[in-house]
Amino acid sequence: MLMTTKTYTNSFIYGLLFLLLLTVVINRIVDPFWYYRDISINGFNAVKTEFHSYEDQIKPIIVKEIRPETMIFSNSYFEIGFNPMHPGLTDNGKRRSYNFGIAAASWDKVYCNVIFALDNTDLKTVIIGIKPEPLPAVDCTMQHKNIVNIEQKTLLLSFDALRGSFNTVRHQYRSPTHTINGMLFYHRNNSSQIEQVFKFYLQRLVKSATNQTCKIPTTTDYPQWSYPKNDEDMEGLKKILELLLNRNVEVKLVIYPNHALWMELTMNCGDIIGRWHSLYQIASVVEGINKNKNIVQLWDFQGTSDFLTERIQNNHVKYWQDHGHFNYEMGDVMLDVIFNDKIPQAIDSSDEFGILLTPHKVIERYYSFFEKRKEFIKQNPWFYEDLENFIK
Repeated sequence: MLMTTKTYTNSFIYGLLFLLLLTVVINRIVDPFWYYRDISINGFNAVKTEFHSYEDQIKPIIVKEIRPETMIFSNSYFEIGFNPMHPGLTDNGKRRSYNFGIAAASWDKVYCNVIFALDNTDLKTVIIGIKPEPLPAVDCTMQHKNIVNIEQKTLLLSFDALRGSFNTVRHQYRSPTHTINGMLFYHRNNSSQIEQVFKFYLQRLVKSATNQTCKIPTTTDYPQWSYPKNDEDMEGLKKILELLLNRNVEVKLVIYPNHALWMELTMNCGDIIGRWHSLYQIASVVEGINKNKNIVQLWDFQGTSDFLTERIQNNHVKYWQDHGHFNYEMGDVMLDVIFNDKIPQAIDSSDEFGILLTPHKVIERYYSFFEKRKEFIKQNPWFYEDLENFIK
């Protein structure tokens, strides 16, 4: 018996509605992007294998939904290195905390994410990762517009969500990429190639250096301190600090640390004093904003402590994944220093690990950094030998 046009149309509509309903149910149960967070079954959907591909779009939605009181804003350095469940960040479990680090995020992205969080949460404390460089103001209109356009229907009805659900169920054997609170594991579960990774980045730095004399230095001399000749654009930093202080948000600005091998080569392939000029201007902004309130703190961990100079040998490392990405074992110690003023117990070096900077302290640290560096190099001849082997 032939199907009438009406019957065919009704069957098609009912079938389509059934498929849409099935898609919604599957995406709701699997929850591939951690939006609902209420169904977690080992071997079925506990490992969110697709989250890393969509974190830029999904993390803002999660932030808007869970409204954390403590947040980490950064690129992947702190997304990997800072565990948002650290007692200092959660006030011993009393606060909701989330790692809003985004892989490859520039200052523009970090800046706009801070403003987005201010508009959509009740922040009490923030950690903001920064580089010693200009930190200008940014127009966030387009970025925030894109966030608003990602609605719940996108998470339940989109092809991306359905594909994410399918791959999530199919790939449960894989190692997790993130924690439910936004921390990234990156290559933590695959450190067998870490020496090759260090070699790749160090050699690339040498090849890309504009300074043609980029090489292993034969001396540990350094120039005398001089004040910056040109003012760098710090208007963006000023703006977000003012916004945060107007909401009585406690602010911890933290300079991204690098492994000492990278730091050493960077100094000899570029401007040896430029980093401290930028730090001085950042510290001056913080001092001007604080006005003796000390709500904003500026922390620097760079130096020759055991954490920064861990030897990369036979792929056995504890603290680092590459020259800039450190593991949360080191991050936990940093957070202990920042929130609890704890002196690291496992440190043998005479160098400090964690310094609270003011403009005057930047100048002091400039000299102490190079003195400690000279002492470290003298006592550890393997350091330059390793560096030379890496960049051959």
